Amino acid sequence: MASYESDQQLFADTLVQIQVHSVLAKEQVRNKRSPFPLLAKSCSLLDNLPASCQLSEAQSSLLTSLKIDAWAAFADACIESGDLVQAEASLQRLATLQEAQTGPLSWRTKKRPLKKSAPTPSAISTATASDPTTVAAETKVEDASPSVPVGPTPEQRKAALDLVETWDKLKQAYSDMGKQDLANNMANRINKMKSRLNLTIDDK
Repeated sequence: MASYESDQQLFADTLVQIQVHSVLAKEQVRNKRSPFPLLAKSCSLLDNLPASCQLSEAQSSLLTSLKIDAWAAFADACIESGDLVQAEASLQRLATLQEAQTGPLSWRTKKRPLKKSAPTPSAISTATASDPTTVAAETKVEDASPSVPVGPTPEQRKAALDLVETWDKLKQAYSDMGKQDLANNMANRINKMKSRLNLTIDDK
């Protein structure tokens, strides 16, 4: 129980610190100062929260969202300042977090083949006459598998769209750094993801 209470206190303290960093970062921007240090602290604070920390499902979901928001803000600050090395690293980290939320849309996930067509009544009749056990076994296998693969949820589609946007920024960073091969790889990855989302190249 003491461990659980300690984890809950750590999580609560982390949320407070993130809120403080957010307020101070906005103040820095208003004063035309760099919010870099505060944004970096927020990213580090969230990433270093122990994996063994006992959190509820809702708290874990909130933590993931906060990580994505923090790294997105830091990446944008890097891009705006022209720090391409930091921009590359932060965008890569952001993409990793976002991709974990895309589910079946992940570019690393292979498309599942569609289920074979069920045997027609005439085929069943013919096969039954020759070997009833064969049809029974085949029907059982067919019934055990879903007819259509489960599609992505609206949240997973949103995560995929956000990931495409991050990849696009990373592609531009690579291009600005003269890493054209990596920029081309990003472009291919973007096109494949948009294909999975049934989008045209120019859609957002």
